[in-house]
Amino acid sequence: MQPILSVRDLAARLGIEAGYLREVGRDIESHYKIQPLKQGAKVRMLAIPQAELKMIQRRINRAILAKVPLAKAVYGGVAGGSPRKNAAEHANQRCVITMDVKHFFPNVRHYMVYRMFRSELGFGRDVASILTRLTTYRSYLPQGAPTSTAVANLLLAAPVDVPMSAEAERQGVRYSRFVDDIAISGENPRPLINKVAKLLSSRRLPVHRRKINGPSKLRIAPSGVAQRITGLIVNAQNGLSVPRERRDKVRAAIYALRRAPKHELKKAVASIRGKITHIAQFNAAAAKRLNTYLDGTLRQRLDG
Repeated sequence: MQPILSVRDLAARLGIEAGYLREVGRDIESHYKIQPLKQGAKVRMLAIPQAELKMIQRRINRAILAKVPLAKAVYGGVAGGSPRKNAAEHANQRCVITMDVKHFFPNVRHYMVYRMFRSELGFGRDVASILTRLTTYRSYLPQGAPTSTAVANLLLAAPVDVPMSAEAERQGVRYSRFVDDIAISGENPRPLINKVAKLLSSRRLPVHRRKINGPSKLRIAPSGVAQRITGLIVNAQNGLSVPRERRDKVRAAIYALRRAPKHELKKAVASIRGKITHIAQFNAAAAKRLNTYLDGTLRQRLDG
């Protein structure tokens, strides 16, 4: 795509007046709502853009960010990409290594985003400044904004994806990235661990290396153990598979419906059915058993 050199050009591409873009950018915090998201025992704070800013960010995605080509190794936040396709790239390999960036979104600072727009995409100074204001919150990349994944992809494209894809091809191994989840696999992908770490460090982004609390974020899995990538086992006998513990959690959630408050039942059942639908893509027999168990549990509640 051609670099955007002036704010007038930016406004024309977005179909939004330049003055309005500046106005929203000057008071960006008022256009966000902080919302907690509970994930197991952890609570993650999301910065959710309000309607006006969300509209602008969606246009930035369509008119600008989505038009910049990315490496084939990128599967997250791109058209046609998915966790399934990312995992399938590493099916039946001798060794699979996964790692991710430590506190990725909070560690992506506003000056990194500005540099990406200004130096790597060649945008004008004022254009880069306005786009940085419109896509960051309190000087970091906010989880919850529709532009964040696309900005993250562009931020890692030139310094990480391009050299890693080339290096992986030279060494006969596979490399892929799903946002900040990185996977490499093959006969001996271990030498690429330090390569990935150094490239991310050039962006001032650290990788998880040591176990702190819970399982290590740097996982080296030979073919004799379950190899997991983006939530799927990639070396199961019959193809990609949902891990057994995730299926067991769905079964436990169905059991919990017996005592669930009536006003929460509809939402809980919808959530469970969505998870079973996901499982059915990979483990049809297990999904059928879960659906049977769910239907039986619901009948028992009605009969009771």
